[in-house]
Amino acid sequence: MRINPTPSSPVVSTLEEKNLGRIAQIIGPVLDVVFPPGKMPNIYNALVVKGRDT
Repeated sequence: MRINPTPSSPVVSTLEEKNLGRIAQIIGPVLDVVFPPGKMPNIYNALVVKGRDT
């Protein structure tokens, strides 16, 4: 996953591209995403999910 650019920051910085997380749990429309220490994105940033068909 990577952070989607927001209107206030149209370009994703190098740091934001490294904020990769893992989906730990899905309950209905809610995703629990785990990020490495110090790599959690800012609150209210959109997440881009790249997955595979199962």
